[in-house]
Amino acid sequence: MRTYSFGTETVPTALAGDLLVGIVHDGKNYRIMLARLKNGEISETRFLAGENDWEGHSALDLGDGYLIGGSVEGTATPDGGEGWKAYLARLDGNLNVLWELKLDVRSNGAVHSILPAGDGIIIADETGRPGNRGFFMGKVSPEGELLWLRDFGSWEDGVFTALLPSGSGLKLIGSVKDGRWEVRAFDFDENGELRGEEALAEGIALTACLWNGELVLAGYCGENFWVQIGGRDVLLGEGSATSLLPVGEWLIVGGELEGKAVVVKVSRGGEPEVKELWEDGWVEVLAENMAFGVKEREMVISRFSF
Repeated sequence: MRTYSFGTETVPTALAGDLLVGIVHDGKNYRIMLARLKNGEISETRFLAGENDWEGHSALDLGDGYLIGGSVEGTATPDGGEGWKAYLARLDGNLNVLWELKLDVRSNGAVHSILPAGDGIIIADETGRPGNRGFFMGKVSPEGELLWLRDFGSWEDGVFTALLPSGSGLKLIGSVKDGRWEVRAFDFDENGELRGEEALAEGIALTACLWNGELVLAGYCGENFWVQIGGRDVLLGEGSATSLLPVGEWLIVGGELEGKAVVVKVSRGGEPEVKELWEDGWVEVLAENMAFGVKEREMVISRFSF
């Protein structure tokens, strides 16, 4: 296990090939962290910053460079912040910024999901403030031009979960609160027109993926670490599931359980197998046999095996 600190707080958020993206607080403001990995260790770092706070949330490996998504020029607060612009940037192989796009979506947006879409890139996240929280989805050209944007919903609160391909369209999954928390799926065609929506479960899903043809949700239900695979619920103790990694017939889930950073191995029918990695923290990002997370405001890179 290795720990890294590039300020008063260092949080990994996404992995794309050998690029680890995250958030660093330098004692005054938040910055986007770009960390290159070599043999499971950080070999190079760069930081993106500007007016107010900048945060990195997502990344995509393009082969000859990367796309990164985040939120910029806002002010971080305990309830999510305000004034954020949704941010997308194209990096070359040396981590230089080739172009960047900043979008004012309901005066509070970010990019937690980047999905290739043939002739463009689909981005999505939550937007707005508590009392008027919604979601947005947009399409961007390979050159960084916004082609279209859809902003929808107005709930008491909302948490973006994931954007997934769905047949000839897209499925945006998010958790919304109108008295109680509920996970919903919103189906769109390839042009961003809403085709329908459905309720999936009670609780808050922080991430989702497709595994062997089934939709997997992960987050927390009440105070419990929660994973839903198709119609099957996996509930562990107090905590939260924060990351997912399908590996063939196994599903690896990362998160926090009873105050410890954990990875959980789930099969189709067997009991989940829990492996504790470190105290006082959680797993935020998974790669095969590697977990990236936080311990007491420092970033942790830990290898694991079952």
